Amino acid sequence: MEKGYVSHVGGHITLFFTVEKEGRLLRNQGSRGVGINIQHGVEVKLSIKQTGSDIQNTTISIHDLKGNALPDSDILYRDLINDLVYAKLIDADVSFDISISLELPTSQGFGMSASGLIAVALAFREYSKRGNIDQYYRICHRIERQHGSGLGDVLGIYAGGVEIRLQPGAPGASGTSLGFRCKQPIVLVWQPEESRHTSKYINDVNWQAKITKAGHKALNNLKSGPWNHSRWDEILNQSSNFCHDSELIFETERKQLLDSVRAIVRSIDLQSHVSIRLCMLGTSCVILPRKLDRMLSSDELDLLHLRFTESNLESVITEIDS
Repeated sequence: MEKGYVSHVGGHITLFFTVEKEGRLLRNQGSRGVGINIQHGVEVKLSIKQTGSDIQNTTISIHDLKGNALPDSDILYRDLINDLVYAKLIDADVSFDISISLELPTSQGFGMSASGLIAVALAFREYSKRGNIDQYYRICHRIERQHGSGLGDVLGIYAGGVEIRLQPGAPGASGTSLGFRCKQPIVLVWQPEESRHTSKYINDVNWQAKITKAGHKALNNLKSGPWNHSRWDEILNQSSNFCHDSELIFETERKQLLDSVRAIVRSIDLQSHVSIRLCMLGTSCVILPRKLDRMLSSDELDLLHLRFTESNLESVITEIDS
């Protein structure tokens, strides 16, 4: 029986960011900012379908978090395979079966396109044993930029944990990022009827200007000094400032979601223990601990999840992932 290759890569939440698209090469474009890597993400199972067969005969099946098939959504992965062949990281005379399972929704600011690309790339690396890991990350970043599906998610995932992106670009190219470990349970909440594609904002001149100005302001207050747990309060403060300065918080759907989530948090008397932050760029938010030494209990997490369900909001209990 042919060996299978399994890979899992967690998602990524951006708390604030800039839009950096001036670089001529896609590998030098991206974003600066701060974000959080999460446990829930994308699982990939890869196996050889047929040797001596054109790699274009590869079968790719993609399923959402409820197990529903997502047809006609494999273009990013097809481009990834072509780029891996071009870079001689895999051969073109083998076809594969690839199963991709998403653990979170797309277009909600959870970095599903980046984590999916990286998960597939790492499964191929486990199969081929070729190249260094930075090569695979660079290719994933370039495809994200080519399709406008993300800016800095690949660089953020590369850093791990709670990350800061100091220079835009791909890992191993111009991109520079740091991360620190922070094992904390958190809750993701989103409005299922609403979604936002990243390109709506990063390709709009007015949004781009407002986001980048606010992002630079927030980053300037964080980029100096050690990057560790001592910066948590500043991260929460600057992410809140960014939401207001960029005006993203004033969009109707986001404001309605935040109002609903705040009301639920108050109803179970957790407002002094958690901070609610928007996930960029979805109609979604994340429930974070206000202090890292006061972790949310299992009972509190379960009660939050129950209350969100009763309010017709989708939610997932996950963890900050290193």
